[in-house]
Amino acid sequence: MLGYNENYNFSTYSSFLNESEILKHLPEGRVMVLNKISSTNRYIIDNIPYIRSGDACVTENQTRGRGRRDKIWVTPFGEGVCLSMYWQLHKISPIIIELSLIISIVVAKVLKNFGVSQIKIKWPNDLYVYGRKLAGILIEIITREDSISHIIIGIGINVATHTRITLDNKIGKNWINLKDVGVILDRNILVATLINVLRKELMDFVLFGFTPFISYWKIFDGLYNKPVHY
Repeated sequence: MLGYNENYNFSTYSSFLNESEILKHLPEGRVMVLNKISSTNRYIIDNIPYIRSGDACVTENQTRGRGRRDKIWVTPFGEGVCLSMYWQLHKISPIIIELSLIISIVVAKVLKNFGVSQIKIKWPNDLYVYGRKLAGILIEIITREDSISHIIIGIGINVATHTRITLDNKIGKNWINLKDVGVILDRNILVATLINVLRKELMDFVLFGFTPFISYWKIFDGLYNKPVHY
């Protein structure tokens, strides 16, 4: 089993996502690897009746992923990680900003442990390195009459992107990828690690709330102790 260890140092790069390889490192739950899809969050939403809390999907190519303020997050084939995970909360009304901050902190911790030393969170849910966007997070909450909150967590990370014109046209030119900062890794390991850590931290959130994450927010907040102009 692949645990969460602050001393991970993987130097291999996998060309393709592989469901069996990811599952080798997960103690439980399911992962669906999709070749091409418009949106992994949309896939989770459409399949809520058939999936369990902690299940996830990942795609090689996302064509119309949704971001905040109607922005689009695209993932050219084989050049990033585009992951969505489903989480279920019973009789709890989560605050979407609070959840976004927690997920941002979790992803920042994972990437820092993989060697991304200068990662910062641009409130509430974008991750930047050297002032350029490395990853984006989109949290969606669906609450129905059964008092269950259905949480869809979408994470997009630029890993080794070559299709610059496509991304420049879709998400703007101010972006960066892991390869740019010298981090070359197996995407299957990255996906498995994200899922494992997300599951653990979300269980802690249910038990303890936001309190355990406060100290990490001070570390990763990109605006901490900086002047803000209104």
